Amino acid sequence: MLRKPKSGKTHCSVYIENLSTAIIHLLIALKANDEAIDSQIDKFKEQVKKIKFEENPSKVIALRDSIADFVIKYDEYIHQKRDEFNKLLLSNISILITLAKSSEADTRWKNSLDEVKELLKNKIDIEQLKKTKDILFKLGTATKDSKDIVYRDIVNILFELLDLETDSPDAKPYLEKVQKLQTKLSSSPYRLDEKEIRDEIKSIVEEKERLEEEYIESLQKKLDKALKALIYTITTFTTSSNNYVNTFEGHIEEINNTIKNGNVDVDELSKRLIGIAIKIKDTTLNMKNELEEYSKKIDEAKKTIEELKEKLKKAEENLIIDPLTGVYNRRGLLHFLKIEIARAKRYKQPMSIIMADLDHFSRVNNTYGHLAGDIVLKGFCKTVKSLIRATDIAARYGGEEFIIILPNTDIDSAYEVAEKIRNAISKLKFKYKDETFSITSSFGVSQYKDDETIEKLIKRADAALYKAKEKRNITVKESQI
Repeated sequence: MLRKPKSGKTHCSVYIENLSTAIIHLLIALKANDEAIDSQIDKFKEQVKKIKFEENPSKVIALRDSIADFVIKYDEYIHQKRDEFNKLLLSNISILITLAKSSEADTRWKNSLDEVKELLKNKIDIEQLKKTKDILFKLGTATKDSKDIVYRDIVNILFELLDLETDSPDAKPYLEKVQKLQTKLSSSPYRLDEKEIRDEIKSIVEEKERLEEEYIESLQKKLDKALKALIYTITTFTTSSNNYVNTFEGHIEEINNTIKNGNVDVDELSKRLIGIAIKIKDTTLNMKNELEEYSKKIDEAKKTIEELKEKLKKAEENLIIDPLTGVYNRRGLLHFLKIEIARAKRYKQPMSIIMADLDHFSRVNNTYGHLAGDIVLKGFCKTVKSLIRATDIAARYGGEEFIIILPNTDIDSAYEVAEKIRNAISKLKFKYKDETFSITSSFGVSQYKDDETIEKLIKRADAALYKAKEKRNITVKESQI
């Protein structure tokens, strides 16, 4: 409040005091929660309070000029803060738009956005906008990093799958194509989304399958050739052995004839027997050398055959084994389904299949990362293999879908097996880094019908699985659809 004088006239001291009070109130109004600004205002306040005691007019004028300069700078400060506020607001909106266009939301999104809402609930100022920008930026960076990791993991797995074990010169153009593709994707894994890249991968995979089949065929030919060489060696050795037997029999007959000849004196007999002994020695030495040579050839042939058999086994496994989980892949599944269907028809036995799917598997990848998803797939397959018979066959049908072939098993027994697996999976605890989590799975069961195709059998199991996925974590038989 400005103080009025008791008399009708305004004294200079009172005027100065009232002016000082007015200036102080104006300065207080300029406070902006900024340490530098507020500190300068406090200094001006103290200086203004002392004006009425100041006798030197130049100092008062200097103070006035300082306050005037400060007000000009303060105006610039206000404009700067307004610009900063607008930029922060636009930046927050931009980050939100980017996040909206990115990938599927997970629990991190909800927690972060709830925090943002709490910050902006009461007021929106520069400090709050800075905090919200920091939260949103971290979320956006984490989402991008997570997506980058997933894409790079996919690229790494892709090139592990495209690796080719062959010594054929025909594979050189294929390996060059793989190298070019790897160069494209190593710097830009997101190019996996491009149709041109996907078509290129498809073409390379088809070429890989052709080369692997040719490689297996060449190994089979080499194995056949090695076996024929072994058989020839053994046959030749047998023939040679028979010849030596005949030669030794000739030497024995010659000894007998020499001894029976009574007209030969002792010296002559001795010479003849010594000659026969030398022949026997030479024959024995030749036979020994040939035996060693044949033995060496047989050992080499055996070694070659074992190496070829191992290569052939590995090449065939590469064609039908899923490298991540260790169970059969789709090609292996179809191969064994043909065999088991033929067996079921021949012996009039039941044969069923279980189709399994991991519930909300994409959430695992999005929340914990692609490597955590790999751990889940491996854990699922390990559990399945521990609960099925040696004659049962587990295969990865695609992604997080699996099919289990159960020979000599009707649909009710197959349902029990599926339930046993489902219960075991729901009790598993997966650990990735510092996170522990669980998953559930759904199952569809169908039994082979006479003369139906593999496609129809799988389709019926898939329909049962689809029904199970409506509720999740249950097993459905085809009869329950």
